[in-house]
Amino acid sequence: MRVTRVGVLAIGLLCVAIILVVAFRFHGPAVKTASMEPPMYAVENGSIVVRDGSPLYKRLIITPVISKTITHGIELPAQIMAEPDRQVNVLAPVTGRIISVAVHLGQHVTKGQILAIIAASDLDQAVADDSRARAALDFAHRAFARAQGVLAAGGNAVKDMESARNDLAQAQAEAERTQRRLQVLGARPGYSAQGQVPLVSPIDGVVSSTTMAPGQNITDSTAVQMTLLDLSEVWVAAAVPENRVSQIHEGVTLTATFTDLPGHTCEGPLATYDPTLHQDTRRLNAYLVCPNTDGTLHPGMFANAIMKVPQNSEIMVPKSALLMDNDRVSVFVEASPRTFRRHYVEISYDEGDTVRILSGVSANDRVVTSGAILLNDD
Repeated sequence: MRVTRVGVLAIGLLCVAIILVVAFRFHGPAVKTASMEPPMYAVENGSIVVRDGSPLYKRLIITPVISKTITHGIELPAQIMAEPDRQVNVLAPVTGRIISVAVHLGQHVTKGQILAIIAASDLDQAVADDSRARAALDFAHRAFARAQGVLAAGGNAVKDMESARNDLAQAQAEAERTQRRLQVLGARPGYSAQGQVPLVSPIDGVVSSTTMAPGQNITDSTAVQMTLLDLSEVWVAAAVPENRVSQIHEGVTLTATFTDLPGHTCEGPLATYDPTLHQDTRRLNAYLVCPNTDGTLHPGMFANAIMKVPQNSEIMVPKSALLMDNDRVSVFVEASPRTFRRHYVEISYDEGDTVRILSGVSANDRVVTSGAILLNDD
């Protein structure tokens, strides 16, 4: 069979190529193979053990699990009110005619300030009785002194001395009674001689109501003439519904904000609360004491209150520690140095950057809070 010159040439070239490839493969320079790096961690008995000196370990942040008490806030409607022991009803100590009224509704008054002046016939009688009692006491003192002198000189019997002593004791008792009577009637120097009784403020406060007017006759000494409020401190009454009453206990705190006073807040422990529910609202009031030296807070103003109820101590971990796998959540816990084990956990609600753990880890466990995804062996 005759082979063409072209075919012979092609066969020759192919042979040369094969020879060159074989020669390069066996006689050319050796190719260096890349050295194999050891793994950063290994799985041993269900735990992940990070190699000593591995750069992975430096990327892990491990934090102890903390247990802390969290407060739960309950929003409540509230209203400002005057403290009961700082609300004083002023009664006239005597019956009689009102001569003058020195204050008006809403006026600030100080303790001891005269509110009104009353002309009282009862005071005239009390002043006269006191004058007679003081005169009788003076006479009894002098009679007792004479009896002592006569007895010392031997010219008097012991029974006369005892009689003088008894008269002195009775005079002293009567003088004390008339003085107390004047005190009850509110007698004061400069007014008693004229048969007048000044009505005096018992506290520093504000006149919140009054029924007094000049020329008016006071016929009932048990009737309230004025009401004074000491508003240097007020209460915020937060209305707690019936289903929340069981959460009122020691340790509860209240925080109040005021609709018409942006930025003004008041916070403190629960002062007290009503012993019974209001029949119409099925609520009871829990009270917060608020300082009010500047008089900004007025009784009747509406407020919003948050009752902070402490919960049981709870396990909290940062959200960054959680690994999500469909409907399962896990964290990596450091069992020993450089050894980590996956713990599946049950979580509750979020608290900012942390979550509450119901089960799976315990207080003081050391949890990987950053870089846990690098340990994921799934």
